[in-house]
Amino acid sequence: MIFRTLYKLLEFLVAVVLIFCFRGMVAQDVSLKVALDTNKALIGDQLKLSITVDKPVPAKVEFPQLHNSLGHKIEIIEISSVDTMTNAGGRMLLSQHLLVTVFDTGFYTIPALDVAVLTGQEWDTIQSRPLIFEIVSLPADTTLREIKPNLKAPVSMAEIYPYILGAALVALLSWLLVYYVKKKYALKPLITYKTRTEAPDELALRQLEQLRDDKPWLQKQVKLYYINLTGILREYIEGRFNIMAMEQTTDEILDALKSTACKESDRRLLSGLLRLADLVKFAKVVPDQTENADQVEKAIVFVQNSAEKQADIVETAAATTHQPLSSNANS
Repeated sequence: MIFRTLYKLLEFLVAVVLIFCFRGMVAQDVSLKVALDTNKALIGDQLKLSITVDKPVPAKVEFPQLHNSLGHKIEIIEISSVDTMTNAGGRMLLSQHLLVTVFDTGFYTIPALDVAVLTGQEWDTIQSRPLIFEIVSLPADTTLREIKPNLKAPVSMAEIYPYILGAALVALLSWLLVYYVKKKYALKPLITYKTRTEAPDELALRQLEQLRDDKPWLQKQVKLYYINLTGILREYIEGRFNIMAMEQTTDEILDALKSTACKESDRRLLSGLLRLADLVKFAKVVPDQTENADQVEKAIVFVQNSAEKQADIVETAAATTHQPLSSNANS
């Protein structure tokens, strides 16, 4: 009974020893290698960190779970997937690559990385050695160089298109505005010509009679009275004798009338009237009321005496009609 108990205890001890020996053998049969492609780089450069595990095919391993950094200031840019490659000797090679960078100068240490290994029913850990590398700054360039002017980028159609569209829109709106104004407010001639339906003497006599009835000299409008009076006479002279009396002085009007059918007595009457009107308008002469009233009467007499008579009109028309006939007869 005692021997049997001792025998079982011995079997248990042997089993425990075999388990630990197998675990150590399996763990020792898995190798881990962590390496950098360089131990010195410029600030901001990317360094390649390789993690390689060499193991028997049946063994299971788990790579370290890495995220954004590997310690102080060492940033992980990219983590590749685990590549698998089987050797001819029945072993398997697992590899993973990381891109890391540092944005400051100095010496930095990549800490030891742990790889978990399944040995039997339990997991064991293999740890790598820390790696030291240096980050240096860019060498200073002390060469003096000329300052280059700014490069002009070519103008693309996308940049010009809004301006072209805006100019076309402004042109269209301007055209529409001009068209609307022309349509709504049609341009009218500056000078309108009235068809004369009344003889010059009839028009002048009617206006003079109206001026005589109004008697503006009694309302202390003497200057305005003579302005209206001479205006009526000048307009009559233009219509009757075809003289530009509205733009001429008194002397010019009297000289022009000498070559017309106006009698000398009528010219003397007109001369006294126009010269008195000039004195009132320009020399501030103020005639008495009787003299003012006489001037419109003299103007009426001048128009009546110098008006073209109906007999003169008939005689002139007959002469114009028979003149070609006499010429033909002579021929």
